[in-house]
Amino acid sequence: MIELTYFNDDAASKAYRLIQFRVGEPWRVVEEGELLGSIEKLDGRWLVRGKGVISESLIEGIGGLIDRQHFNRLPVELKAHWADELQEVIAQGDNQYLVICRADVDFQRFEKVFGTYIHTLVKDEWQIRFRVFDADMSSDFEVFVKKNELR
Repeated sequence: MIELTYFNDDAASKAYRLIQFRVGEPWRVVEEGELLGSIEKLDGRWLVRGKGVISESLIEGIGGLIDRQHFNRLPVELKAHWADELQEVIAQGDNQYLVICRADVDFQRFEKVFGTYIHTLVKDEWQIRFRVFDADMSSDFEVFVKKNELR
């Protein structure tokens, strides 16, 4: 689940919770515990899905916030950089990623390479947790990264 907070710049200064339960699903827009509706990006435009009533300006603001988040790009960047090594990269939140290697990867060697290089790809200001598994999920390691520093 990924959860963001959008602060509307209108006179009421309302805060909206944006929740995506699984990658690729629509985002739920919640105000003060009430579901206003769901939005998703189709053909490059953010639209209300279903019967929710959300103003066009609110949709544009929320969509812009979601588009600016690095977690939308980081899985693609990781898979492009390590195309031969990675089978899947899944954002589990804006601060946590699940990384699964391909079957033919030397997992111990990849742990060293990943731990050394990953900090150059992280752009977020907060700490990011990467849980990296081998192909059969029998071995794993964790790396914690904050922008331009490795922990």
